[in-house]
Amino acid sequence: MRLVCSYCRKELGTKPPLNDGGVTHGMCKPCGEYFGAQWKGMSFGAYLERFLFPVVLFDADVRVVAMNTPAGAVLGREPGSVVGLLGGEALECVHARLPGGCGKTVHCLTCAVRRAVVETHQTGKPLNGVEATLRRAGGPVRLRLSTVLEGKLVRVTVKPGTDEPRGA
Repeated sequence: MRLVCSYCRKELGTKPPLNDGGVTHGMCKPCGEYFGAQWKGMSFGAYLERFLFPVVLFDADVRVVAMNTPAGAVLGREPGSVVGLLGGEALECVHARLPGGCGKTVHCLTCAVRRAVVETHQTGKPLNGVEATLRRAGGPVRLRLSTVLEGKLVRVTVKPGTDEPRGA
């Protein structure tokens, strides 16, 4: 009898009766580790580290819940240092330091990052390829964002943007 992982369908070998020709199921070690971590309650940070591309999780207030290492590299931030910060604070937007702070300045009304997170949170609709220019002290950083609602959080995928300036 063939033994197959019931999750990833990887061949795990055989077990008696060997001449049966049937299939039975088990779980391979990688699937066991992955699902075991989820069943125990995987942290958001551990969840995001499984993505090979830059990802940030935001709550309804546009506050960072978690960021993975690739996103930290793109944004020049240590992932653990931004948890709990408002988006503009975490992304080091120069407007976040103005009176009122992130989310409360006139510039925040046109912030592509904030608008994308809020829109996806309110409508549940994903957005793809949103152009954003992050205004930082060292100069503008152009980004391209995609969003998706995951429960009560918005997952934002961050990619380097084009050279054409857009509002942020």
